[in-house]
Parts: sequence; C-alpha cells; structure tokens
Amino acid sequence: MLKNIFRSYTSLPKNIHLLFLLEFNLSLIHVAFILVLNIYLRKQGFTDPEIASYNSLRFVGALAFALPLGIYIRGKKLKPFFKLAALMVPITSVMIIESIHFSIVPMIQLSFLAWGIGMMLMRVCSLPFIIRHTNQNNSSEALSLSASTWSLSTIFSGLIISTLDWISFINVNETIISLDERNTLWLITIIGISSVYFAWKIDENDQDSPDPKKDIFSLSKFYDWKIIFKAISPLVLISVGAGLTIPFVNLFFNSIFGFDSSDYSMMGSITAMLVFIFSLLVPTLRKKYGYWMTIVVVQSLAIACLVIMSITEIYVSYEYAVYIAVSAYVLRQPLMHMAHPASNELMMNYVGKNNQELISALSSSLWSASWFISAKLFEWLRLLNFKYYEIFLITAILYIIGVVLYGFIIKEYEHKQKSFGKVLPIADELSID
Repeated sequence: MLKNIFRSYTSLPKNIHLLFLLEFNLSLIHVAFILVLNIYLRKQGFTDPEIASYNSLRFVGALAFALPLGIYIRGKKLKPFFKLAALMVPITSVMIIESIHFSIVPMIQLSFLAWGIGMMLMRVCSLPFIIRHTNQNNSSEALSLSASTWSLSTIFSGLIISTLDWISFINVNETIISLDERNTLWLITIIGISSVYFAWKIDENDQDSPDPKKDIFSLSKFYDWKIIFKAISPLVLISVGAGLTIPFVNLFFNSIFGFDSSDYSMMGSITAMLVFIFSLLVPTLRKKYGYWMTIVVVQSLAIACLVIMSITEIYVSYEYAVYIAVSAYVLRQPLMHMAHPASNELMMNYVGKNNQELISALSSSLWSASWFISAKLFEWLRLLNFKYYEIFLITAILYIIGVVLYGFIIKEYEHKQKSFGKVLPIADELSID
C-alpha cells in the first residue's frame, strides 16, 4: 500500500514537482514568519493590538488584487506570476525584518502589505496550474502534494529555528553573532530564495484561450454565481474562524504557558510531521471513504481539539493543563489540514471547469478578507480584555457552521453524481447548476 501511495506521487508531471518545490521554499519563509514574527515583534516592544494590526495588512493587498488576478489569468500563462512571487516574498521578508529592528512603522506597514501580495500570487495561481497539468486520475495526489508543502515547510522551519536557538550564537572572526529571532528569520529567508530557481525551471505550454476576453464587466455572463456562492459560503466562515486563531496561537502559548519561539517552533515541527503524513493519505482515504469522512468527520474532530485547547487557559494553574493544551494542538493541526486538499478538490469539482480560475481567486481573496477582518476582530477583542479561550471558542462556533454547510454541498454534489451517472472529474466541461 505504501509503495503504491509513494508511486502515485513520484509519477506526477515534472511541472507539479517544480511547483511543489517552489511552494515549499516560499512556505519555508511564510511558516518561519508565522512561528517567530509575533514573538519578535513583542520582544521589540510592540503590543498585541499593534501586532494584530500589522498582521491584518498582510491580507489587504491580497484582498484588493486576488479577484482581478483570477479574472485575468484565465487562459494565460502562470509562470510569470510564479516568478514574480519568488522574487517578491524574499525581498519583502527582508524589509519586514529590518523595519521591525529599526522600528520604522511606515516601512513595517508597507512591507506587510507587499509581502501579502507576493504570497497571494502563489495561492491564486497554484490551483489553476495544478488543474491544467493533471487529470482525474492524479488530481487528488497533486492537490494533496501541494497542500503538504505547508506541513513540510513547518517541519524544516521549526527544526531550523529550534537548532539555532539551541546553538544560541556563533563566533565569526572574534565577532559574536547572536542567533536571535532577527538573524533566524534572515537565515530562513536566504534559504527560501532558492524558490527563484524552481520558478524559472517551470516549463509551461501556451495557455492562451481562444474564448472571447472576459473582464470584470462581463462577470455575470461567464460565471455560475449561484454555484460559486454555495461553494465559498463554508470557506468564508472557516477562514474567519481560522484568522482569529492561527496567527495568534503562538501568543496564546507564550502568554499562558510561557513558550518561547523555539519551544513553539519545536512543537510546530512535531505537529507538522503528522500533518504531512495525514495530507499524503488524503487521496487514498477520499477514494475509499468519500468526502464525508475526509471533510466533515475530520474537521469535527479538529473542532473538538480546539475547544479542549482553548479551555486549558481556565485551568492553567493545574500542572497537567500545559500537556493537555499541547496534545490538543498537536492533534488539531493534522485533522484540520487533512480536510484542505479534499475540500479544495470538492470545490473545484462542484463549480465546474468554467468557474475554476475565478473560484481559486475568490477563495484566496475571501481568505485574505476574512483574515483581515479576523485580525481586526482579534485586536478589538483583546482591547476589550477578552481572554484567549473566549476568542478561540468563537472560532469553534464559526467552524461548526462551516462544516454543516460543507455537509449540504457534499450531499448536493453526490446527488448530481448519481444524476449524471458518473464522477465529475476536475477538468470536466460540465457545470452543476
């Protein structure tokens, strides 16, 4: 069985492997910033509301440009956008590191904004690229491999961060260089620059569409909005909930249990190993048990873990609280991430080929919008002295509603499958209405 699973990934097209390596290197930077940046900001004297405000700017640029980009790339080559992302993310990462070090607030804000645009380019273009270069036999594997880049990069970023913290400093020509958060982020950014090589190696055939030009003024004619709204409704709720929790879990463990960046990074690496393994198993489980198991059941279990983790804040005085919190976090991550490739595949199948570039752009745009709103919500809730567990329980409620909506979509999709008498593949010309 393991041999067959391994073969299904190694036999994917070369361009999919290059995209995986490109995403991995950019995610290496992205994950390192999520693991360390908030604590770096706090050590430089910034408050929780200020940190939340800066984080919200990551999503403003993505929100503004994702939808126009999704409309523009229909039938266009995607390699130029991958090249631009591979250049933008490392450059803006350096700008963030140095502007925080020198406390240049306008530069911090501009850097966060541009950094978000760079990551948006990768997110919007990766799903359509995968769909164009796969078929119904290997699309699940390609989507799962793409989803696994996050967990794999978390493993490597966490190990690098923890190792550098353990070394503490290096002596270069009698000059002591402290391996603190600033220098750690610098090193990982330098490693991530290799993304440029993989972006340039992608070999993309002409994709110019013979269809009439679609622009923002003709959206109502060319897209099935009823289907699109149904597909994105659970995503909006889940992304708003995620934005209230994921960027600030490190602050939760730092404030409640005293975790430093190295402690949190090591925990993240262990968790990411499970996420990586679970992600690669998704195609096999999805084909055997369907979307109900790989989306509804696993996300329900993840919500239960989130609730358990959050309420440990109430019982922080008990010695066992930290072990329960860590265990719940470690279990929650692979369960929640396990549903991502399956839900992406469901969404792309559900909307049909005509809507796939747009739904990819919309999902990225809405994710960014939701996280922007969530970051502002977190900022306001903390100013109102809400506890971490109260904010995380709001996330759990939003997740529950989102999972219920996924259940309705799965039920409708399965009904359409029976009506057509076949599985609707990713690249099928049929649309569901």
